[in-house]
Amino acid sequence: MPARSGGDEEGGEGLSWEVTISGFGGQGVLFIGRLLLEAGFAGGQQVSWLPYYSGEKRGGMCTCFVNISDERIGSIFISHPDVGVAMNPAAYKMLEPTVKQDGLLIVNESLVKTKSQRPDIKTIYVPSVEAARELGDETVGNIIALGAILASAPVVTTSSIIKVLNQMMSKNKRQLELNKAALLKGCEYS
Repeated sequence: MPARSGGDEEGGEGLSWEVTISGFGGQGVLFIGRLLLEAGFAGGQQVSWLPYYSGEKRGGMCTCFVNISDERIGSIFISHPDVGVAMNPAAYKMLEPTVKQDGLLIVNESLVKTKSQRPDIKTIYVPSVEAARELGDETVGNIIALGAILASAPVVTTSSIIKVLNQMMSKNKRQLELNKAALLKGCEYS
């Protein structure tokens, strides 16, 4: 299991997760950040969500910083995340050196062909685009990456993400079921 920020490792008291997700605008970076935020909030935890957009109108870099903690959050900006998600090569270049020792890096290997040289972190390569195609819709690659996070780091529970999806997508049953299937497919990567 990846390292967590703060807290008592044995008793689970005061646990804190810092997650940075980055990729191109349109890859669903902010959406999976929001799912984590809503699931943490619903679980009674302290949460923060900070989106960052580059200046381009379309296709520019997009980053989301998510803090989920049992205690008060001191800063919403994350410089060294417990968990990083790199959805494209620029995101990988930014995140790979910053993930905390014993942390987790999820890499969209459909777009990122570089392999991590850091033996002090756990790196999981997820073929997000190909896995999403298998489900019939390339737009759920982000949810597959989210499933990979949950399979390796108990940031929130899979069932809490499903509850949030049920609330957010209740009017679009087809998209809801597709997202649930993508989440469970992503859980296969750990």
